[in-house]
Amino acid sequence: MRLLALYLLVHSVFTESDYYNILGVDKDADDRTIRRAFKKLADNPDAHAEFLKINRAYEVLKDEELRKKYDQYGEKGLEDGFDGGNTYQSWQFYNDNFGIYDEDTEIVTLNRADFQRLVTDSPQDIWFINFYSTYCSHCHQLAPTWRKFAREIEGTIRIGAVNCAEDVHLCQSQRVNAYPSLVFYPTGEFYQGHREVEYLTDFVMQRLQSEVLHLDRGNIDSLSKEFEPYNKRAWVIDFCDEMEACMSSINRRKLAAMLDKLANVGTIDCISRKKLCTRLGHFEGTYYYPAGQIDEESGRALESLDPQEIVTKVVSFLPNLEAVEDNELEQLFGPEEAQQPTAVWFVPNGKAVESRPEYKKLPTMIDDIRIVYADCAEFTEICAQHLDVSKLPQFVVFKTSGGYEIDYVNKPGLYDVVAFIREAAVSPLHVLDDVAYNSAINSGELWIVDYFAPWCPPCLKLIGEYRRLHAHIAEDSNMASLKVGTIDCQKYAQICSHNGVQSYPTSILHTPEGKTHRIVGYHHQHQIIEFVDNALNPSVQELNEIDFETYVLNKRDDETWIVDFFAPWCGPCQQLAPEYQRAARSLKSHKEDKIIMASVDCQAHPQLCQSQKVNSYPTIRLYPAKGGKQKRSNSYDYPNHMWRNSDSIQRWVFGLLPSNVVTLGNDFWTTVLDSDTPWMVDFFAPWCGHCIQFAPTYERLAKILDGKVQFAKVDCDQWPGVCQGAQIRAYPTVRLYKGRKNYQRQDVWGLAIQAQNAEVIVEIVQQQFPELFVEHDEL
Repeated sequence: MRLLALYLLVHSVFTESDYYNILGVDKDADDRTIRRAFKKLADNPDAHAEFLKINRAYEVLKDEELRKKYDQYGEKGLEDGFDGGNTYQSWQFYNDNFGIYDEDTEIVTLNRADFQRLVTDSPQDIWFINFYSTYCSHCHQLAPTWRKFAREIEGTIRIGAVNCAEDVHLCQSQRVNAYPSLVFYPTGEFYQGHREVEYLTDFVMQRLQSEVLHLDRGNIDSLSKEFEPYNKRAWVIDFCDEMEACMSSINRRKLAAMLDKLANVGTIDCISRKKLCTRLGHFEGTYYYPAGQIDEESGRALESLDPQEIVTKVVSFLPNLEAVEDNELEQLFGPEEAQQPTAVWFVPNGKAVESRPEYKKLPTMIDDIRIVYADCAEFTEICAQHLDVSKLPQFVVFKTSGGYEIDYVNKPGLYDVVAFIREAAVSPLHVLDDVAYNSAINSGELWIVDYFAPWCPPCLKLIGEYRRLHAHIAEDSNMASLKVGTIDCQKYAQICSHNGVQSYPTSILHTPEGKTHRIVGYHHQHQIIEFVDNALNPSVQELNEIDFETYVLNKRDDETWIVDFFAPWCGPCQQLAPEYQRAARSLKSHKEDKIIMASVDCQAHPQLCQSQKVNSYPTIRLYPAKGGKQKRSNSYDYPNHMWRNSDSIQRWVFGLLPSNVVTLGNDFWTTVLDSDTPWMVDFFAPWCGHCIQFAPTYERLAKILDGKVQFAKVDCDQWPGVCQGAQIRAYPTVRLYKGRKNYQRQDVWGLAIQAQNAEVIVEIVQQQFPELFVEHDEL
């Protein structure tokens, strides 16, 4: 019933003004599909009201973070942070500048996740990528050339495009600072030549390791029958009598790159090798020969000199994937580990195998993994038991580490399939059924279980993060033993309901001690690792009624407590949790401030929350330490207008700690410049990011050097005249004023402190005032 109620709630939220319906796309649509759908709908400049509606839908669905919030919480989840509503571009912008390469099938438009999966994590694949911006006129001028080049080189390498106007962080991470930038991968080499098709082609061909074999009577038999790996591959041979009847040398090299590991490419000069051409019965044209059979009877005319046409014909000659053996499927789905990594393509019937002739390349593209197909018309019971047959065809990878993984995303493109098989074969992630699930959570091992639904887009993205998780966990980490499983809540609804799963995806960490820790929604790999680390090494204390009274209400005078009052079902609480944990880990390092962060589950402890007058979730409340120079309240609530992220929380906490730093304005002149004792002054601006980051260090310094140097700060936004008079040119500016001599006012320059590291600044002070450190050194 709980899951049914959840479904009805989600259904009502999304059907009211569903952004996917507005754009006419599926919930698992990729970025290119969303852009193309938007551009198609946005072609009427007169329909202003409709344009604003579809524009808002696009602005949300194109943004990874906003789409995540919308998928999980509907439009309600956008209210706190949606800043795209007033920044829509004009219709003319979308008509002229939008999605430059979305209609070009030869060019792969990459977002950050695609780039990581297909480029960074696939170094065996060669890419040439155009980093551009929709606002760049030179990028638009290059576009026709890039399209022509992509068609010219298609199949030889992969051609990509990244819109830096939509993903500036990705471009910065690739050292792209100007547009357009053309970058060759996996080396990351920037192209510096003329931007014309022939020059671009030459650049690529110089970097390809393709091999064209020049055949004669002395090597043809040994190459085709004896030498590995040539003797195990088919052959494409170009017979040359006159140059105009031959493939060009560059096309031969393109062909060799396209057929890499699939077939050998050779050429015979029939003018100088006339006897060999006579023996084979051909003096011109291109011919296909099966492996080990280069003779007059075995050749098949390809009737083309175009590399792409030749590849298509060669693939048609290759045998189909092997069928899985009769008893093999039961063994693969059984409890035993696979003898070798095996990818099985499950198809609804035998004819479906012919729908994807390019899959014939898979055994050579992934030669260390066995690739077979299974006809579900013959294995009806097994397919129905383990798969959703309505989703066929679908790949499943069986692992030598045990278990298997289903490709729920199910993108049929050849390179998408290759990426999934490669990742899944080495990942410890695997699918859990009811038996495997119970075995996992009762095993006494460290497990994280992903409770998901196959129709949920954030769920499918999260599975990809889990698949790549172990590549980012150190072998000597306490997380190295972490096992990861997925449970399909559509298929095993009772298990999910029993575990209180109310939204998808939900991940639960099961520890060897029998404790569970929950995280809701889609998260990146580093956030998952952070979540597991927080669970194993908690920075946030969980409080009940007795704990709260003992540790918070009756806390020590020098302690500062921050408490997050939350409810597990509350969406904003779930969004806050990882940020709150991150803040706790950072604040934990400031041991001298004695900051303790805690949480109270108001669903489990309602009377405690009522007694503390907690009326909304989440409520973050700070109970301050005594001391400092300001009058203190008993508690402070986190302001509603502030962002609920780690940096903002830390800034708020430090602003409420007992401080040894005095706030100055016009009194800077007399208090500091006329002082006989040393002062350190921080001139800052509240909007300055570096100032915000430095503030906790400055507060720490004031405590370390208490009794030796007095500390002050000046807000240059509030006191611009003071900062101008002090010749402040940048923020933060930190100066040390040593004290006046002979009753003469000090100059405004003081001693500039160029460091922002606490230990280094203390050393500078010690060098300036060694007499202050004679008795003891507090650092």
